[in-house]
Amino acid sequence: MAWLSTVFYRNRRYFSLGLILVLVLIISLSAGHVRPFLGNLSLTIFYYPFTELRDTVTRLQNVADDNRRLNNALTEASLQLNAMAEARRENQRLREFLGFDPPEGFQPLPVKILTLLYHEYPVAAVINKGTGDSIEVNQPVINRFGLVGKVREVMSEFATVQLLTDPASAVSARIAESRQIGIVRYVPGTGMIIDNLPADAELSVGNIVISSGLGGVYPSGLSVGLVDSVQTRKGEIKKNVWLRPSVNFLEIDELYVLRSGLR
Repeated sequence: MAWLSTVFYRNRRYFSLGLILVLVLIISLSAGHVRPFLGNLSLTIFYYPFTELRDTVTRLQNVADDNRRLNNALTEASLQLNAMAEARRENQRLREFLGFDPPEGFQPLPVKILTLLYHEYPVAAVINKGTGDSIEVNQPVINRFGLVGKVREVMSEFATVQLLTDPASAVSARIAESRQIGIVRYVPGTGMIIDNLPADAELSVGNIVISSGLGGVYPSGLSVGLVDSVQTRKGEIKKNVWLRPSVNFLEIDELYVLRSGLR
């Protein structure tokens, strides 16, 4: 029997063709009342499997189409949920900012960050407002936590903000409690410091540091940071003071440009 099965498998095409020819001859030579029966039998044997295969392929295509539609719907729903969540977060940030009273004579203009410029740390930000929105060089820039920097360059629709983390940036600031004045700047590899404080200056960890208003760029009273560490070395005439900035420059989002002289 094994040899018969092997012969049939090797010559199955010829057997199938022969069977088809035999059925065709039988149908052609059969009587009229037998011919429909044989025709239906032939269709059942040869056509029905292909019909089933076609129906199966069609069902699989429909399932695939349904899966694609469901995936698209899930993707759209996910995007909408993300947008709603971001809108809620932005609304919360704006609500928190509403509790901030801008310095007298200034109006805050909300702007969006288009990109951040890095040099081992964010040093500048490109925003989506320019001269058409009354943005000018040296205007202070804040967020809901405190001072961020100032406008450095302006174009018609864009502007560049110099952040306090730029080593070239410097802010005249004071210790809120003792009123001592120093210069806040960022030192790469060290962090943000307040310089030029005499060795006998009264301050301690946790003291609030705010802008002094001197220099004509930043108005007074803007939050800059908290005293994080104080070091005084014998024989030195200045204190070494490190700050913890009020602003997390790795997570800045909405900014506000403070414009003055607007009605």
